[in-house]
Amino acid sequence: MRRFFRVIQQLFKTIQWKMVVIYMLLILLAMQFIGAYFAREVESYYINNFSEALNGQASLLATLLEGDLRPRDGKEQSAEQNRQDIDNLINNLVKINGANVQVIDQTGTVVSTTEDKRTIGQRTSQPEVTSALLGTRSESMRIDPRTGARVKVLVLPVKGDQIVYGAVYMVASMEGTYTTIRKMNGILATGTMFALIITAGLGVVLARTITKPVKEMTRQARAVADGDFNSNVRVYSGDEIGQLGMAFNHMTLRLQEAILQQEEEREKLAGILSNMTDGVIAADRNGQIILFNRAAEEMLQIKTRDVLRNKRTLHDLLSLPPEEEMPLHKQEEPLFIEMMLPNKDEVIFRVTFTPLQHDSGKKGGIIAVVADVTEQQRLEQHRREFVANVSHELRTPLTTIKSYVEALLDGAVEEPELSNRFLRVTMSETERMIRLVNDLLQLSRFDSQGIRLHCKEADLTRLLRYAADRFSMFSEQQEVQLSLDVPTKLPAAYIDLDAINQVLDNLLSNAIKYTAQGGKVVLSAKANHYQNRVYISIKDTGIGIPSRDLKRIFERFYRVDKARSRGQGGTGLGLAIARELVQAHGADIEITSEWNVGTTVTFWVPFAQGGKTG
Repeated sequence: MRRFFRVIQQLFKTIQWKMVVIYMLLILLAMQFIGAYFAREVESYYINNFSEALNGQASLLATLLEGDLRPRDGKEQSAEQNRQDIDNLINNLVKINGANVQVIDQTGTVVSTTEDKRTIGQRTSQPEVTSALLGTRSESMRIDPRTGARVKVLVLPVKGDQIVYGAVYMVASMEGTYTTIRKMNGILATGTMFALIITAGLGVVLARTITKPVKEMTRQARAVADGDFNSNVRVYSGDEIGQLGMAFNHMTLRLQEAILQQEEEREKLAGILSNMTDGVIAADRNGQIILFNRAAEEMLQIKTRDVLRNKRTLHDLLSLPPEEEMPLHKQEEPLFIEMMLPNKDEVIFRVTFTPLQHDSGKKGGIIAVVADVTEQQRLEQHRREFVANVSHELRTPLTTIKSYVEALLDGAVEEPELSNRFLRVTMSETERMIRLVNDLLQLSRFDSQGIRLHCKEADLTRLLRYAADRFSMFSEQQEVQLSLDVPTKLPAAYIDLDAINQVLDNLLSNAIKYTAQGGKVVLSAKANHYQNRVYISIKDTGIGIPSRDLKRIFERFYRVDKARSRGQGGTGLGLAIARELVQAHGADIEITSEWNVGTTVTFWVPFAQGGKTG
């Protein structure tokens, strides 16, 4: 039973059955009003017709009975003959309609009747008869106590010349009339049922013409919601439902175009975000991150899934103060943030915040663009240091030259020994500036034009022996032992002789200058046939380099001991030039050192074609 009611409930949830029920209720309501009006009118018509017929018979009977009930002055008929005439009259006139009639004379005695003949000659005491004998007509409806049927009672006075001679008492059953009325109502009810059945069928057909396209549009709407745009709604007519179907098909087409366009824009945006070198982080109005591109992953060394799963915020991710202390929506200038990341040195990020705002004016999300400016900051710092170093390196000899020239102008030129010493110092400072300018010009040429090498096969054994010979006298002056550890035959190298000679000059000069008296400098070489390289090393027992300075030793103008380096006449550019020249050969240079123990500088050069031994 519950299942039946659930099915009925589901049926009445559909618009088709709602329309059928509405049509049936409308027809039923209309038939009820029509039936009520029709039943009332039929009942009124039949009852009035019955009453008029009965009144007509009673009036005719009263008129005809006047002569029989009026007393005669002459010869009078016998009472029996008079009663017989009255009986014939009422039997022929009234009895065919099934009415019961009593004829009463002016004394109230029953003269004739169509019912129980025993009542003839008896006086009647009914109030209607008494009123009729007084000249008052009466009419009423009653229930017959014997049969329970509805009867109409009509009492008319029989009078002539304003004299009442008697009365006519008529009782007629109305059951036949009411039976006819009930039949008419039954016919009306049957017609109503047939009308409801026909209406239900027509309602189903009519509702299907409306609900079928609606159902198809509903199915199509669900398909569109699931992403299926390949089917269209069938248009059955050109009415409003058909126009709705055509509009739905047009909407589906436009929606498909809009979604395709949106997908294209989304793919473009995703491609742009994925290939951007800057990190892009989007957060909602609460600061929680909702978008994180690949560049941001690489910069911050964190995966997107971890950020989204842990519901990280911008303040948390970028190690910023809380929102109360630093509202990012009001941050107009870029922030420079220093962070320590795993397996990395300290990095510097420039973060630009762009707040988003709803049309209603409420605070929306925020987009943060993160750029790694560590290298830029480092280069900027190096630039500042380079300018300061160049200025300082030039200012010191210029100041010395200026002071000595002023001394000569003030009279020192008159003293030959003093003036000669001043001129030698001036010459030394001038040569120092010339070396500095030459090194700067060479580095500038490397930066602007690149290094142009003229490579060819070269005998490294001869090259290294020649370098050792060039610095043998300088090493003796510095009381430093210079030795050569080179195999008799090394593979031929493909190098620029002038460039490698300059590298050796810079490295040997530094090794000898920064090695104390009695120290040793060893120039060695070793071939690696597996890698097709020749490794060249300059090892000294000098002052060494602290580990904190090793990573910056090849920077321009960088000195470990600035005062001692300047005193040795160095420009701070030798190692930078050496690295540029070595890397121009496609090779590399590295340095290892221990403070107060010594330093080893190693670089390699490639074999000539075939790696023949020279």
